[in-house]
Amino acid sequence: MQPGRPQHKLILRNCVSEVIRMPASGVGLTSNRNVGRVINSAVNREKTDTGEGAHLGGMARLTPALRAVAAGSAALHAVAPGLTTEIMLRHFMQPRRRARRDYRTELPGGAYHLRVPFNNRELTAWAWGFSGPAILLIHGWEDHAGSMLHLVPELLARGHRVCVIDLPGHGLSPRIPTHLVDASFAIEAMVRAYGPFDSIVAHSFGATATCLMLERASAPAPDRLALISPMQDIDQHLQIFATIAGLSPPRVRQLRARMAQALGCPPEAVCALRAVRALRLRALVIHDRHDPVIPHGTGKKMAGNLHGSRFVSTAHLGHRRLLRCSDVIADIINHVGPCNAHSNQ
Repeated sequence: MQPGRPQHKLILRNCVSEVIRMPASGVGLTSNRNVGRVINSAVNREKTDTGEGAHLGGMARLTPALRAVAAGSAALHAVAPGLTTEIMLRHFMQPRRRARRDYRTELPGGAYHLRVPFNNRELTAWAWGFSGPAILLIHGWEDHAGSMLHLVPELLARGHRVCVIDLPGHGLSPRIPTHLVDASFAIEAMVRAYGPFDSIVAHSFGATATCLMLERASAPAPDRLALISPMQDIDQHLQIFATIAGLSPPRVRQLRARMAQALGCPPEAVCALRAVRALRLRALVIHDRHDPVIPHGTGKKMAGNLHGSRFVSTAHLGHRRLLRCSDVIADIINHVGPCNAHSNQ
């Protein structure tokens, strides 16, 4: 077998698997010669890859399969831009599953399962306690409810009722495409089914989706809000994805236009920085100075737009590790309310 043969097989398999799942309309066919050029170009690009994949500050690495898709789609783009844009939209809206997405063995004692009706499906959620001020914890992109569990024991000790949810496409919820607007409606469904909540604590993508939900004022709002490493808008999410996937500026523009069609609204309308200006609640914003995913300045701007909020900077905790930091947890616990006379433990 020739040295390049395995890469040929990998890239062809991944590109073809993407194509056969696409709708037939609007997909242009290429000649055999063009297909050959596409495959060879993709293989050459794969050979020159460093093995690490495109990433943003060490935040994310593409799996070999996704590297092959990215390389193949880049080569295909010259002859079938509509097709490759659809492929990238599919990956943008489909969160990757973490290897350890089943966190059930890590649930603190006393957890009970909740089912959240959403778009003719059921999202997975968990709760602890049956009384006391209710708190909803919301994870970020490509995370799950398990990432928020470090907060649960202390909240229970303070007498809170605590709920966590797996957003669409995440954790133990159905594996379906999603985006910020969709996630905001999923949070609204959780609030309507099991709220109202006295406080919401949300991380990253989940923080932005929460702000969009609150802007609509279509469900009861909490008294307190804690935003951890918030993403500012869907354009920032798109830019993070484009950096990881190695998309050129023209391809990003094409993907953004296609994304607008999928959203049914201009991308600039999906903006938490704007959404928080109308909110009047007790808010805490925490962001790390060394966050490799979302710049520290984003959290600072969010706090500036959020009336009466308190901004806390951390250092050397990155994007996700601050969720496990004892000082950050203490700040959140103190923000959501004082200790009650009776705990839920």
